Amino acid sequence: MPYLELKDLELYYEVHGEGPPFLFISETACHGGVWKVYQVPEFSRDHRVIIYDQRGTGHSGKPSIQYTTKTLADDAAALMEHLRAEQAIVYGHSMGGRVAQLLALDYPQLVRRLILASSGASHVSRGIPLKMCLELVEKGYERYARDHAIRIGFTEKFIREQPERLDLYLEVRLSKLPPVESYLRHVIARQEHDTRGRLKDISVPTLILVGEDEHRAESDMSHRTSAEILARGIPNARLVVLPGEGHNYFFSSPETTNKLIRDFLRED
Repeated sequence: MPYLELKDLELYYEVHGEGPPFLFISETACHGGVWKVYQVPEFSRDHRVIIYDQRGTGHSGKPSIQYTTKTLADDAAALMEHLRAEQAIVYGHSMGGRVAQLLALDYPQLVRRLILASSGASHVSRGIPLKMCLELVEKGYERYARDHAIRIGFTEKFIREQPERLDLYLEVRLSKLPPVESYLRHVIARQEHDTRGRLKDISVPTLILVGEDEHRAESDMSHRTSAEILARGIPNARLVVLPGEGHNYFFSSPETTNKLIRDFLRED
């Protein structure tokens, strides 16, 4: 299995296909395997698709140290430089979009186009959200992770009408559940992220995606509100709201999501 040796861990990655580089960055404490079901087969037809396990997840190292989105962005940049993946398309989902913002800001030579999917620039509160703490204690880590993935990721209609696809997602998403310490370190990094004052400096074409159903606030701000803040702050960014979708539309409606990405890429 391919690893990049960094100073404090090994970073696991995979490369699929040939063509312009296309990096996918996963959500909070999620391994890179979630992209292999729908996005890798689609975009590896004409791109060099790069997926990886961020520190603390999957096959990558899990150092017991502080994580920040800056650290995660530095990891991603090191991987891109190692693979000579300059001027890449970067798709960041949720917390991965926060990492992607810092890539575009701190390593502009590496990013040609930016896709921020259900992401945001900051949170109001810092630390681990109280609701999360209570649910972790009451349910236990594994049950909490499963319930949270379902509640946030998908609409009631999808859960009711597509149980097989939901089961497939859970099988993939929970197959490499990180240790609870790694999960919480990712959560803290996410909550402390703040690029509000720097959004105006993102100069690459940016597509912002969010599900129509993402209006509920799990901690202090909904994904819909966060996406709207990004759209207002990033020059010439385009916001697209996916009708009838929750957080994980890349999995629940891959055809629609992939077409939106394709349309965005054709604007070159």
